[in-house]
Amino acid sequence: MKESIKKVIILVVGLLFMASCSQDRLEIEQLNVLGLEEYYATAGPDEAEALIVAIHNQYFAQLDGFIYKLFLNVLSDDHYGGGSSYSDNANFLNSAAMLDISPASQTSLNTVYVQSYKIIYWANLIIEKVPESTNEKVVRAKAEAKFFSALVMFNLMRWWGNPPFVDRVLGSDELDLPNGDHAEIIAWCLTRMQEAVDALPAISGKGQQKAFGARISKHAALAVKGKMALWYGTRYNNSEILAQSVEPLKAVIQSNLYGLIDDFSNLFRQQTDFCEEYIWEHNAAPSNGFPNNQGDNRHIWFTWRSEQISIPDQFYANGWGWQPPTGDFGDFLKAHEGGIEKPRFKGTILTYDQVMELDYEKSVTAPGIFSPPISACDGYFHRKSLMHYEDVFWDVASVNRPCKANQYYIRYSEVLLMYAEAQFLVNNDADGSGLKALNEVRRRAEIPVLASMTYQDIKDERRAELWGEGERYFDLIRWGDAAEKLKDKGKTYVYFYGYKEGTTEWDIRVEPRPQGLGWQEKYQVLPYHQNQLNANSLLEQHPLWR
Repeated sequence: MKESIKKVIILVVGLLFMASCSQDRLEIEQLNVLGLEEYYATAGPDEAEALIVAIHNQYFAQLDGFIYKLFLNVLSDDHYGGGSSYSDNANFLNSAAMLDISPASQTSLNTVYVQSYKIIYWANLIIEKVPESTNEKVVRAKAEAKFFSALVMFNLMRWWGNPPFVDRVLGSDELDLPNGDHAEIIAWCLTRMQEAVDALPAISGKGQQKAFGARISKHAALAVKGKMALWYGTRYNNSEILAQSVEPLKAVIQSNLYGLIDDFSNLFRQQTDFCEEYIWEHNAAPSNGFPNNQGDNRHIWFTWRSEQISIPDQFYANGWGWQPPTGDFGDFLKAHEGGIEKPRFKGTILTYDQVMELDYEKSVTAPGIFSPPISACDGYFHRKSLMHYEDVFWDVASVNRPCKANQYYIRYSEVLLMYAEAQFLVNNDADGSGLKALNEVRRRAEIPVLASMTYQDIKDERRAELWGEGERYFDLIRWGDAAEKLKDKGKTYVYFYGYKEGTTEWDIRVEPRPQGLGWQEKYQVLPYHQNQLNANSLLEQHPLWR
């Protein structure tokens, strides 16, 4: 059966690729539409399953990894751009790190916009065109399609605020759409996500994620629904929507199907695939399940550059060095955790001293940096998602070898922190369950539990727990903290030379960076790429981006 599904997936991906060779004014395919829609209209259970699995793979390949998270991370106060140097502007990431985005050149803006509407289109085809059936595969495929259409429409709103609203397969006379209304979009997203919740299965028990596979569960949809309501409610000061965040998140917690793994540093490794903390993940395995993808080189973007620093034995030695931690984040985490030896600190970042103490028995070079300086470094080094030597597909014929570890999309710890925030804001945590959730995250980090919580406690815990996971920029915007936190973003060059000669004191040098612009109010939303403005006559750029 699995072999037949794989053959159907190959056919489906081919159809989707051919359809994407031509793009209409919303970047939704129109070439071969009749043939494609006819295929959907005659799809049986196996075809329906293959169609939704193709969307899983497209979401992973196009809307996650460095394009989705890396771009957002470098916009925040906790990351530099990175790369080989400040002059390395691959994907215009160092421009983003200076808050110097150009709507005409920022490729991430165009890629995310285009791929998002493609996925919405394919999801709507499944929902509307695949024949209704009581067959479990068909019901599940349609439910997952509703999940994806709501999730992607929501993320478009997080990026752009008022993106064109697509809630169905568009007719040929609807190819130019105006900017959408965020209030209408969030109401639809919450309703559609609830429809997915109602139709999706739950995992059979705690620890049964692997048996369930890398598909969407009822509680994954509940977690995302809660996230939607929390984000919108805080971003737009809407108490009615904010109140809708509590119950979905509470349902995930009270299901007792998920938990925190003991060792934070084991997250993001192959050994934690399908662990009880991952509520939704992408299967990176080559053949033992679907969806799967061996073309995953996300970790290479974050691993240290071997021409700048000796790579410890346990890590893969072919990295590109993007999104290193800022000194501000390193200092914050050290203070928040109560030192640099706590498990979450060492699982997130490392000090230069800790880097020097790692195992280099197999290294041909002495520990430490060489050919100094390292740019965009304050003496703290990315640890959280480094590619481990053991987690590499060595049998894949590629210089940039993919990673065996599954890519998670939402963790249970994030649900606990969202619930704590929702409880605090909606009912002042009347029953104390929000504080309990917050303390569960702190307990795993081995830092003292709190007797009561403030909003700053919640914000700080999110910052510590979710570093590098694409949420910080959105958090700063929705909390109204961006102007203060990003006021000096990109205004300096920072260089790290290792130890000062004859000492273990860090040698850090800072220079003015005239190109860095710091915070500007227009960054409350991201700009539409010029390609989209040219293609859609009704789409209007945000006023401050004109």
